[in-house]
Amino acid sequence: MTRLSSFTILTSGSWLLIILFILMLAAFSYFVYKYTIPKVSSGLRTFLIIIRSLIFILILFLIFEPVLSLIQKDTVESKTYVYIDNSNSIASKDSLIKLEQTLSLINDLNSTSGIKTKFYTFGKKIDSLDVEQSEKINFRGSQTNFVSIIENIKKNSSQINSAVILSDGIITDGIDPTYQAEKLQIPIFTIGIGNSTQKKDIQIYNVLYNQVIYADRPTTIEVAVKNYGFENRNTRVSFFEENKFIETKDLILSETGLNKIPFSYKPTGNGEKKLTVSISQLEGEASTKNNSRAFYVNVLDTRLQVCLIAGSPSADVSAISKALSTDKNIQLKKLIQISQNKFWNDVNPNVIDSADLLFLVDFPTSNISQNLIDRISSAVNRNKPFFFLLSSGVSLNRLSTFEKALPFSFSRSTNEFIQVQPDLSSESFSSYFSTSNNQKNIWNNLPHVTQFSTELSVKPGSNVLVKSKVRNISIGNPLIVSRSLGNQRVFSILAGDIWRWQLQTAERNPEFFDNFINDVVKWLSVSSQQKQFRIATDKKNYSPGDDVEFTAELYDHTFSPIDTAKISLSVSFNTKTIELNFSPVGNGIYISKFVPSEAGDFSFEGTAGLNGSTMRSDRGRFNVGEIQIEKLDTRMRVEFLKLLSNSTNGSYYSVENYNGLKEKLKKLNQFSSKEKISKSEYQLWANEWILIAIIFLFAMEWFIRKRAGMI
Repeated sequence: MTRLSSFTILTSGSWLLIILFILMLAAFSYFVYKYTIPKVSSGLRTFLIIIRSLIFILILFLIFEPVLSLIQKDTVESKTYVYIDNSNSIASKDSLIKLEQTLSLINDLNSTSGIKTKFYTFGKKIDSLDVEQSEKINFRGSQTNFVSIIENIKKNSSQINSAVILSDGIITDGIDPTYQAEKLQIPIFTIGIGNSTQKKDIQIYNVLYNQVIYADRPTTIEVAVKNYGFENRNTRVSFFEENKFIETKDLILSETGLNKIPFSYKPTGNGEKKLTVSISQLEGEASTKNNSRAFYVNVLDTRLQVCLIAGSPSADVSAISKALSTDKNIQLKKLIQISQNKFWNDVNPNVIDSADLLFLVDFPTSNISQNLIDRISSAVNRNKPFFFLLSSGVSLNRLSTFEKALPFSFSRSTNEFIQVQPDLSSESFSSYFSTSNNQKNIWNNLPHVTQFSTELSVKPGSNVLVKSKVRNISIGNPLIVSRSLGNQRVFSILAGDIWRWQLQTAERNPEFFDNFINDVVKWLSVSSQQKQFRIATDKKNYSPGDDVEFTAELYDHTFSPIDTAKISLSVSFNTKTIELNFSPVGNGIYISKFVPSEAGDFSFEGTAGLNGSTMRSDRGRFNVGEIQIEKLDTRMRVEFLKLLSNSTNGSYYSVENYNGLKEKLKKLNQFSSKEKISKSEYQLWANEWILIAIIFLFAMEWFIRKRAGMI
C-alpha cells in the first residue's frame, strides 16, 4: 500500500521574504480596487482584489522557482531470490546427476512453508524461471557473469530479504562481485555444485601484449602457461603470425604451476595482424583444446606528429610532455603560451596544421588569444583526433567554441573544485589499453586529482572508461571519456593535476604513466576507424555458441549519419558463405547478429547501398576457438563461493548437504514486509498549468472590468 509520508516546498528564497511580498502585493491589490470608476458593489471589488492578488502571487511563485518534494512509503512483501547457474561449465559426464540435484533444490525451497521464493537462471544474463519450466535448465550458457546477479539484487533490493546462488563459482565474464555484494547489506547464501578436483592439464592461461604497435619496432609478447600435474616436464611453446611460424621456445614446466615466456615480435607492414601462441601436447592431458590462443594487434607504420598545446606552463604539461617524449615513434611539437601572443621557444602556430593529432592541456585559458582558439576549433571541427585535459586552468566559458566536438557537456560554469580519485569500473577499458595499464588495483589506488564541481554528462556515442569517486564512494561523474564517432576520435580526462599519477607510480610502477599516455596516442591514431563506413564485431575471439554481434556505422561525405541505407554482410569460413542483413537503430548505426556453428578463422565483408547503388564497403575478421571458455577449467571455485557468502553475512553449503539453510531463510522471511521509500520532485515553476492559470485570471479580470465599464 502506497501512502504519502511528507511533502515540502523548496524555493530559491526564504519563506519569510515570500510571505512579506505576498502581504505587500495583497495590500497593493486592495489599494488598486479601494476606489473604482464607476463605483461597483463591494462584492465585485472583493472578487477583483482576490483575482489580482492571485495573479501577483502566481507570478511571485514563478520568480522564486518552487520545487514540490513528495516522500512516499510503500509496504512491499520481500522474498528470497534464488539464482541457478545455467552455464556450460557445470555440464560434464555427471550432468544428469547435477540436473537432478538442481531440480530437487528448487522443489525443496519452493515447497517449504515459511519461505517465499522467486527463481532465476543466470549465465551471461539473468532470466526469470518458473518452477514448472524445468526445461530452461540445460547448462548451455556460454558465459558466467556474477555481476548481473548483484545488479539484479540491487535493482530489487526493496523486495529481497535474502538471496541464494547455486553455482560452481567459475567466472568467465565480468569481474569478481564480492566488493559490490558486500555493500548491498543483503545476506547471500551460496551452494556449490560441481567437482573441486583439479584434472591434469596444461593451458595457455594468458597473453600480455599491446593492442596497437608500430611497424619495424620490436615489442614483447608475454605468454603465461599454467600446468596441473605436469611439473618438471619438458614441452615447447610456439609463436605464429597469420598462421606462419615465427619462433619456438623450449620450456620446463614449473613446480608452482605457472610459467611466463616472452617472445620478441617485430612486425612488418601495417594493418591488423592475427597472432597465435600454442603449447605442445603432453600425454595424459584432460583437454588439448586450451593449448593455443589467437589474438589480434593493430600495426601502425608511420612516425606520428603530435602537437601539445597549453595555455600556460604547468606540472601537467611537463608530465605529459615527458611521457610523449619516451616514444621514439612520436615527433613532439610544443605550443605553450607564456604571455599574450608569445609562445615558449617562439614556436609557430602553423605546427597545428601539420600535426597528426593534438594534445590540449590547460586550454583554453581566460587569457588565450581568440585567434589561437579559432585555429584549434577549426582543426578539431575538421575531425583531427585530439586529447583534452579539463584542468582547473581551463575557462569553461571559452571552451564553448569547440564544445560540440567534446565527448561530454557541463551544466554550468563554476570556479569551485572537488578532489576525486579514479574508479575503474568499465569493462571496455581493457580494449583500449595494453594489459599492463588496465590493472584495476593500480587505477583504484591512484592519488586524487582536481575536478570542476559541476555536473558532467556524457554525450551519445561516448564511452565512460573511468568514473570519479570521493572517499571510495562513486559520485557518478565521468573521469575519463572517449568517443569514436564517424571520422572523429577524442580522448578526455575530466580533471587536472594528473602529474600526481606519475609521481605516485614512479617507484612501484615506473612505466605506468608513460605507457598510459602513449597508449592514448596509439588509440587516437588508429586510422582504420576514421572512415565513412565501418563494420566491427564486439570482440575478436569467441567461444563456440557465442553470439557474434556486428555493428555498422554509415555517414555521408560531411559525416552526417545515414539511417535509410540497406547494409548486407557476407560471413565466410573455408568455402562456406552466410549472408546477413543489418537493422537500423538510429544515428547512422546498424546492428546484426551471427551464431557460428564451427571453430576457426572467419572473415566478413559488408556493403552499404542507397537508392539502388553501392556506397561503401568494409571488411574484417574474427576467430572462434575450438573450446568454450566455460570448458577451459571446470574445477569448482569453493573459495570464491565461501568469500562471497561470508562477506554478506551469509553461509556456504554444498548441493549434497544444505542442512540449516532453510531454517535461516525462514527466519529472514518472518519479517517479510519491507518499507520502500521513494522521493519525487516536481518543478512547479516550470509547470505549464501555472502559466495557463495566470493567463486565465488576467483574461477574467479584463472581462469583468470591461463588462462593468471600469477605467
